Amino acid sequence: MIKRVNTLLLAVFLCAAAVMTAACGTGGQTENSASAGSTGEAAAAASTEEAAPAGQTAAAVTGETAAAATTQSAAAATSASPDLKPAGNGFLVVIDAGHQRQGNSGQEPIGPGASSTKAKVSSGTAGVSTGVPEYQLNLDITLQLRDELIARGYDVILCRETNDVDISNSERAAVANENEADAFIRIHANGSGSSSAHGSMTICMTPGNPFNGDLYEESRHLSDCVLDAYVAETGISKEYVWETDTMSGINWSQVPVTILEMGYMSNPSEDEKMQDPDFQKIMVTGIANGIDDYFEVRKDMAETAGDDMTAAQAATETSAALSTTGTAAADSRTGSTAGETGTERITD
Repeated sequence: MIKRVNTLLLAVFLCAAAVMTAACGTGGQTENSASAGSTGEAAAAASTEEAAPAGQTAAAVTGETAAAATTQSAAAATSASPDLKPAGNGFLVVIDAGHQRQGNSGQEPIGPGASSTKAKVSSGTAGVSTGVPEYQLNLDITLQLRDELIARGYDVILCRETNDVDISNSERAAVANENEADAFIRIHANGSGSSSAHGSMTICMTPGNPFNGDLYEESRHLSDCVLDAYVAETGISKEYVWETDTMSGINWSQVPVTILEMGYMSNPSEDEKMQDPDFQKIMVTGIANGIDDYFEVRKDMAETAGDDMTAAQAATETSAALSTTGTAAADSRTGSTAGETGTERITD
């Protein structure tokens, strides 16, 4: 009887010892892990070889570590998500800030293969009230528009980012062509011999343009969208879409193109308004809204045709769709005649 009691006591003692050993092993794991985390030395060895408690494999410890790391990574990604750029929408926009500090009166063909020529690029006009050169205003708006479009998911390329360049109008179009832009936006401001002239217009080629008349429907639609959204946002009065084949920067373009004349720098009120930083933000929003409106057609066409259609492929379908929608308004076509014979000092 006494021997059986002693045997039972011995068994209880051994079990208690095993439990204490396991508890100490767990405590050692915690201390070793904390130490490795604080010192950065041999963290993997400590957690895998030294800290595995009785009955728990090294693989289990490794699995827990990986799960913890995954959780931490997910938490970090979540906290960082507000700073992430939006997913791209697949469209590339090339923006040309019209003119430059020093014009170049050297001649270049008005279009591919043309015998007639015009100056490569001019320096533009200047504010009658503020004295700010047009090339500076154009660049200010272009830089802000780039940032706004990127925030909306577009890819953006600028023809120039400084005023001290020498880039002809055909070379600016080449930037859009070589990068296969989905839209070529040319930012300008207007001038007139009359200080009462006011408002905004856009410019595109005519349907019979000998260089790129096949781009008329898309370019006209782009011009309409940008002009309508711009005047709606800014409150600047709407003039018209001027269809002309006299702009070499348009004639050399092989992608949908428009020139936006934001307002008249020869009009004191519009000149001062276009130099107001808060109003410039409104201007940029209006332009970006117009670009959004233009691409809605392409998005709809791509979604209808399926996910495999690229933006460039959708452009072909868009052109066909626009040719049946009659986007060009009669008053705008009439206005183009006035634009060519009026007092506007429009050059590209």
